[in-house]
Amino acid sequence: MARLSSLLSFSLALLIFLHGSAAQQFPNECQLDQLSALEPSHVLKAEAGRIEVWDHHAPQLRCSGVAFVRYIIESKGLYLPSFFSTAKLSFVAKGKGLMGRVIPGCAETFQDSSVFQPGGDPFGEGHGQGQQGQQGQGQQGQQGQGQERQMGQGFRDMHQKVEHLRTGDTIATPPGVAQWFYNDGNQPLVIVSVLDLASHHNQLDRNPRPFHLAGNNPQGQVWVQGREQQPQKNILNGFAPEVLAKAFKIDVRTAQQLQNQQDNRGNIVRVQGPFSVIRPPLRSQRPQEEVNGLEETICSARCTDNLDDPSNADVYKPQLGYISTLNSYDLPILRFLRLSALRGSIRQNAMVLPQWNANANAVLYVTDGEAHVQVVNDNGDRVFDGQVSQGQLLAIPQGFSVVKRATSEQFRWIEFKTNANAQINTLAGRTSVMRGLPLEVISNGYQISLEEARRVKFNTIETTLTHSSGPASYGRPRKADA
Repeated sequence: MARLSSLLSFSLALLIFLHGSAAQQFPNECQLDQLSALEPSHVLKAEAGRIEVWDHHAPQLRCSGVAFVRYIIESKGLYLPSFFSTAKLSFVAKGKGLMGRVIPGCAETFQDSSVFQPGGDPFGEGHGQGQQGQQGQGQQGQQGQGQERQMGQGFRDMHQKVEHLRTGDTIATPPGVAQWFYNDGNQPLVIVSVLDLASHHNQLDRNPRPFHLAGNNPQGQVWVQGREQQPQKNILNGFAPEVLAKAFKIDVRTAQQLQNQQDNRGNIVRVQGPFSVIRPPLRSQRPQEEVNGLEETICSARCTDNLDDPSNADVYKPQLGYISTLNSYDLPILRFLRLSALRGSIRQNAMVLPQWNANANAVLYVTDGEAHVQVVNDNGDRVFDGQVSQGQLLAIPQGFSVVKRATSEQFRWIEFKTNANAQINTLAGRTSVMRGLPLEVISNGYQISLEEARRVKFNTIETTLTHSSGPASYGRPRKADA
């Protein structure tokens, strides 16, 4: 009995010691007393572009549970197919190009119809429906995967969906879905992406881990601790060439080529000659398709929407600017990814009224211009007060209040949010928390007269955007805090 009592006392003392050590070793990670505008910490150079990565260990990104990447693809540059273990939401900041997604098990819906006979079977007699049909997706006219193609049939290619990309497009990509990009324009194609490391989709650690299907990156995954000196090869490189030869029914020499062992072009390569893939007409030439979100499958789900059309904006004021949001009601696949986005464009001296995200962290990336931004935490401290410029990143934690005022001719930004339907609450304005309080509560809470309380409550008649200078609707405006 005495031995059991001693053992229990020792165990309790050990738990207390370990708890104390852990508390010293791992303090509260999200005591964000100071935010800063972040620049990329690593640059991975490639033959036809570069990949710029922000330090996801920075406190504001670590606490938000996200990583951030910028892809700069030169003209005729091809970002080779890769996938992540996390959900990804991307935004085309500049340029135009093509994008392809590959979901194993889904049908090859893009086919060169000029080489098929009506009702013919490009795989030969007896070819059945693919896995998509087996999964109950049942899309007519789509051929699945099956037997090895019969050479000499005369057809050129069939592959999964290819889309045109343009500035303002927002792209939702589920985890494990391979994706490639091609720049068919004359200017660089710039795509920024947020990776939701803290999502339930990610069953690994909180490191961004791209899995490359092609290419060889000599610089390796420099953003993952402990991997700075290791080059990153494509996943085919890890298999024995003989295994690949049997799997693809090819010779060993071709299998070795798939491993890119002597290829140092990086993950963005330059296409030599024409880039001939089956592609649809441009979006403006294609009729709008009616899609029932309840009937969408992972194979057919729409994954792209454009946020740069002011006519579709949620808030639009010609003299001030516009704000557009993208959530799961607009793009149903976001319900699965649990991510959303906000696009803002405001003119000089326009201001976004003070607000906070009620149910999401946000990552703000500046695509054009400059703005003065202030962020206030739960302690009532101003944790950021400064300029943000094109190419910079600022994380805004859940509940932190933020105000933005354009200081250049035009300020444009994209915000990625860690909730499929992120909600904004405002401090001032017609739909704000202050408007919802009784005058007596405002008067007693701030020790001001009822007349002053009335001005606080009713002076700002806008909901989201307002002028940061000039007379207010009632009374005399207070000078803005610099």
